[in-house]
Amino acid sequence: MESGYSAPMSSPAANVAPLQISAVSHSYGETPVLHAVDLQVNPGEFVVLLGPSGCGKTTLLRAVAGLVTPTEGAIEIDGRVASESGEDRIPTEHRGVGLVFQEYALFPHMNVAQNVGYGLQTPSPARVNGLLELVGLVDFAERLPASLSGGQQQRVALARALAPRPSLLLLDEPFANVDAALRDALGALLRRVAKEQGASVLMVTHDQEAALSMADRVVVLEPTVQGGVVIQDAPPITVYREPASETVAQLTGPCTLIDALANGEKASSPFGELTLTEAKKGPVRAMLRPEQMQFVPDPKGNVKVVGHQFVAGNHRLQCVGPSGPTQVLQSSATPPPPEGTAGRIEVAGPVWSLTD
Repeated sequence: MESGYSAPMSSPAANVAPLQISAVSHSYGETPVLHAVDLQVNPGEFVVLLGPSGCGKTTLLRAVAGLVTPTEGAIEIDGRVASESGEDRIPTEHRGVGLVFQEYALFPHMNVAQNVGYGLQTPSPARVNGLLELVGLVDFAERLPASLSGGQQQRVALARALAPRPSLLLLDEPFANVDAALRDALGALLRRVAKEQGASVLMVTHDQEAALSMADRVVVLEPTVQGGVVIQDAPPITVYREPASETVAQLTGPCTLIDALANGEKASSPFGELTLTEAKKGPVRAMLRPEQMQFVPDPKGNVKVVGHQFVAGNHRLQCVGPSGPTQVLQSSATPPPPEGTAGRIEVAGPVWSLTD
């Protein structure tokens, strides 16, 4: 994981957004990567960029850091114009941001304390010790990076990025090199430490679970022929329950999309009559999450169980029905039905629907 830092240019006013991105577009040669992206990160916010490969999310993060100069648009950091109309106004080292990238790049010849203190203009053992205490590494201050686990190295990189007290912390796939078992604990730690240090966060990830569990807002990018565009910007629960498109629905967790015919708040579908979250008329695409569905054994049913997994304390049934593959969540208190069992799907609660 690579980290780079500089001291903040000045203390921003409390009501100034740490980051304001306005109509930013970028191309690599003739290949468009971003198109007219608008994004604001407010004081104290934890914002996550989520999207498929090739949507431009890492390019956008690097543009904020000053490692890429966008061809169009403007980027303001703490109220200062960092880049505008294809020109950098503030170099990377003076932008006052903390950077944590996915490659580990701790200085191998420096111990943990020296790594954390590297970005400080004036040595401050108290500041270094305070951060090590915050990330639970006080007892490792004299250790070299090679003797640390991946999760410990990530915590060192986080402490080093926060040492100069940046108003904005940029994270690029911070859990890419961390075991899944550690991800939740490290994610909670990262969020808590950033909040306690007063840093706003912009994080790039392809991990939908990390995005939904950590973010105050999720910004979803989608690739187009013109470059990546923002297709939804909303709180995690909204992005999950009310996705703006099929792409967003699939990015934010398992779902089954089926054709249905709406007539007000009801819709007919291959799974029977559905209740919609809002009244519509005509053809719609209904989005069903696994927890909304129940498999009911029925010899005359149009759905068949083809497998199951034990996931997070529940059985996740793999089914095949009239709309193709379907995942259904079932409590582990009930044994999963054997493979080949025929049945039907019952849908609980209002269903979100998409229209063209």
